[in-house]
Amino acid sequence: MPKIRLKTRILPVMIGTAGHVDHGKTALVKNLTGCETDHLAEEKQRGLSINLGFAACHFPGRRLAGVVDVPGHETFIRNMVAGAASMDIVMLVVAADDGVMPQTLEHMQIVKLLRTPEVLAVITKVDLVDRELVELVKQDLEEFLARMGFPDAPIVCASNNTLDGLSEVREVLGQMVERAEKTGDDSAAQRPFRMNVERAFTAKGYGTVVTGIPVSGHINVGDQVELLPTAEKSGIRFIQSYQIQAERVEASVCGALNLRHIDLESVRRGMTVALPGVYRATTSVVVQLGNVSESYTLKRRTEVKLHAGTSVVQATCRLVDRDRLEPGQDASGQDASGQDVIAQIVLREPLVLAAGDRYILRSLSPVTTVGGGVVLSARGKARLNLKSPRVRERLDRARRALAEGDFFMTEVLLGPSGILEVDDLQRFTQRVVDSARTLIEEKTAAGDLVDLGAGGWLVSARRQEVADIMKSALRTYHEENPYSWGMEPTYACKAFGLSSGSFSALAEALCEDPEIILRNGRLALASFSPNISNQQMQMWKKILGRVEAGGARPPARGDLMRDLGISEQDMRILVKLLVEEGTVKVVRSNLMLYSLFEEFRQELLDLFGQKEIVTIADFRERTDVSRNMAEALLESYDAEGMTRRVETGRILIKTPAGRTEVPEEAPEKWKPDESDD
Repeated sequence: MPKIRLKTRILPVMIGTAGHVDHGKTALVKNLTGCETDHLAEEKQRGLSINLGFAACHFPGRRLAGVVDVPGHETFIRNMVAGAASMDIVMLVVAADDGVMPQTLEHMQIVKLLRTPEVLAVITKVDLVDRELVELVKQDLEEFLARMGFPDAPIVCASNNTLDGLSEVREVLGQMVERAEKTGDDSAAQRPFRMNVERAFTAKGYGTVVTGIPVSGHINVGDQVELLPTAEKSGIRFIQSYQIQAERVEASVCGALNLRHIDLESVRRGMTVALPGVYRATTSVVVQLGNVSESYTLKRRTEVKLHAGTSVVQATCRLVDRDRLEPGQDASGQDASGQDVIAQIVLREPLVLAAGDRYILRSLSPVTTVGGGVVLSARGKARLNLKSPRVRERLDRARRALAEGDFFMTEVLLGPSGILEVDDLQRFTQRVVDSARTLIEEKTAAGDLVDLGAGGWLVSARRQEVADIMKSALRTYHEENPYSWGMEPTYACKAFGLSSGSFSALAEALCEDPEIILRNGRLALASFSPNISNQQMQMWKKILGRVEAGGARPPARGDLMRDLGISEQDMRILVKLLVEEGTVKVVRSNLMLYSLFEEFRQELLDLFGQKEIVTIADFRERTDVSRNMAEALLESYDAEGMTRRVETGRILIKTPAGRTEVPEEAPEKWKPDESDD
């Protein structure tokens, strides 16, 4: 990889070829660029392209745009798809002695599914036929382009042998390149760096080099990247674009990246090099789907091959809202009513995809391009229950977001959960950190998201879905805990992968459902009440009366059982209820009013305002409690993390922000808490 001083401005524009085998694509690229893109011995021997070929096309003003030459033979469609995914301008090559052929159609179907490029049609081999046939081919080509949705595409006649028409091809390409440069894909520039690996090799003295065309963002020499899906970390040691040394490479510019500390055996085509921590591999996606074939019907469940970037994996395509998708649709993926067709695709192998990515589906037998479209959620939920009106409403919202190009909203609407942690939320924005935060703030201000605090977020449109999940969890909890007022905050938050700091906002959102209530700081079904008898209720009142009368000399649990004739089982149930409702605090084996426990806490805090270390004697003098009770109270404050015991007394660790009655870890299975014994 020799060092070459950069004298030419490399444009983020990619020109690509398309067309049937042996129509002159590679020869046309060589005449335009001076580069031979067929490098393999087999390619030279057979006289046809097998792999993608890359070249640099120079334009006035020291400007350079990349050219990707794709194979035309149907056997190498995988390679063609990999190249088509990056094309901003397509040169559709049609030979005058053949006209429009099967791969002409399939290539243009693929191009339209993957991109919305400008198209230049070039009729080659015009020196081999008479003028009348050229005109017939031109008319046929005009009709074909109109059917494909490119009625204004210019058509230029040229010969790779005599070079007639080559100057006009270059001139039209130059105009298209200038337009593409001015109207570049801003969204691709804003998203973090990602490049699908097209080829990997070892360069002597440098090590592993990977090549490809970045999908988004840019990367500089010295930056850190990760290789996905293996998540191996690396740094960029050296960059080349079109054999020119560069300090950075960006979307739509062919790049060769020299990776540090990555063995060649670790890299294969179809892997992804990306900015660390942004993208993830997935095996389930929700997509918009169009059927562009002329004869193939997609059934509710169809085995297919999915092509995306430089990867191809076997997959199962499941139609979401219909039993079959008939042939003859265009690439918009809309049915006869104008509604976007939604599908779920389960991949046999993990693949790095993101909302907004384009893909192709090909049938297994007969092998043909069936359709494709755009990814709406790269972490698609396992099943979408269309019997639910709320799910159908979410699908409609996702369709509207798709129409607006808002892939962040399609992701959060159709992803696996209505509750998200901040890391996932930022990842779904597909933006760098500062820009991601701005977008999240905008969506929150618009009411699309709810900040739950402590790093948790609720997708507003999925509020009822989240409430339904909680109601199901509460039913189970109440069955297993019939003597509890409700589910503790920590348990409720853990059900959604949140920390307990999100409970207050989460409970507020959940309680918008009238079937869920907040009772004594716990979530419960409105229809539920603890399963206690009238006799137990009378015992409850007697216990509370003794605790109130005891004051700073709280009664012991065992004494209450003996004096009031309460069984062990009833005592366990009643103490749990008293603790959960916030009336009683268990201090060792004694039952104290919680309000008094908090008064003693404040007395202790006042003492710390006067001295750094508080002894048991200091605390007893201030509170007028027994020595045993003073020790028990101080141990309780130690257990909460407010104080810590030292050799001569206690020191203050933190001032409590508020009352905490939540265990740090939820048990494996919800059961009545027996710790009060």
